[in-house]
Amino acid sequence: MAGSQETPLTEDEREEIVLAAKSVFKKLKNLYDKVAPTFQDYGFTPPSAGVIARDLSEKIEKAIIQHCHSFTKGTGHCDLGRLGDNWEVKVCKDSGLTINQSKQVAGENYIVVNYTSNIQVRSVWVLWNASDGLFSPRKANSNARSLLLTAAQPHLEILFSGGGSKQASLPMPGKAKSAKAELSVKAKKQTA
Repeated sequence: MAGSQETPLTEDEREEIVLAAKSVFKKLKNLYDKVAPTFQDYGFTPPSAGVIARDLSEKIEKAIIQHCHSFTKGTGHCDLGRLGDNWEVKVCKDSGLTINQSKQVAGENYIVVNYTSNIQVRSVWVLWNASDGLFSPRKANSNARSLLLTAAQPHLEILFSGGGSKQASLPMPGKAKSAKAELSVKAKKQTA
């Protein structure tokens, strides 16, 4: 059955997915450490790392394929494929998972990478066999839906947690912030 957890990840696959995410974030942190002072030298507030690396999830997809041979480039709108199942890669600041409101959730699996404001991987986890009911209801005037962690708990597998324990629980998601909101908060802090 597509999107099921009938074929769980192997220990090697778990390690390779985490390695892929961490290596991409290490490259991003190195880049950010080099470019941020240049922005400041010219009197500009450096954009957030997420704004600099708009294609971060695509870089992680490529790294997963490079490190984990059971994953392939996905077909259609899917990011990755593994043993006939569809996989998506999502990168979210701090915690949780948000998806576009128009996304049709249909049994795919999600690899989610949460990161901190100082560009460190906070957690890497899998949402197995996603369904529409695991996300908040669609709302007018909103473009995003959040994962309902209580409903999704039986579908979650933690691959990495900042404390190093796979047994740790996922932090409850905070309110999603847009990149513009994040930039204005940073700018206010730097001018204060």
